[in-house]
Amino acid sequence: MKPLFKVQDYNLAEWIPFLRLVSVPFILLLIGLELRLIAAFVYFASFCSDALDGFVARTFGMETDRRGRLDSIADEAILTAGLVGLYVFEPTFFFEHLFWIVIAIGLYVFQLTFALIRYGTYSSFHTISARAATVIQAIFFMSMFFFGPQPWLFIIMIGLSLLDSLEEVVLIARLPQWQAHVNGIFWLWKAQRDKNQERIHN
Repeated sequence: MKPLFKVQDYNLAEWIPFLRLVSVPFILLLIGLELRLIAAFVYFASFCSDALDGFVARTFGMETDRRGRLDSIADEAILTAGLVGLYVFEPTFFFEHLFWIVIAIGLYVFQLTFALIRYGTYSSFHTISARAATVIQAIFFMSMFFFGPQPWLFIIMIGLSLLDSLEEVVLIARLPQWQAHVNGIFWLWKAQRDKNQERIHN
């Protein structure tokens, strides 16, 4: 694998998630200064860049394992910034829902630790459930910054986050080698079934 932070070797699709990661300290600073509206706009810009790097990578053939790893780290850093914003700007809502926040974080930390033990790095599967969870997380936190937390969005976010982490645990257990861009358990099962059928026919 290429060194993660050897920036002089980055292509455009790798620079975008790296810059998103760099934006996190600025978001945290804005939160600390209680500049809620400015933090909301920076958070929104970071979310938009999340869609951009994947588009650039696919369109211009710049997809790399390093981009996938940078994207995963940037996503989690942005999510952390959102949680800090929730704690600072909406402490009542934060503590009322702390149980589910801790459960979601705990399961994520478990799958992250499992991946580090098994592969020595982040899983970076970018499953369909992970992409869906990331979008809902971003929508929840953007709406929280602008309008306040929406309970129904929070429920959907927690549900998708738990589903994503559980699926990643299963995938880590089933895949002996690190692999990027696995759509999910169903697609892995289908690919393995097709391979077995091809082996039988041959």
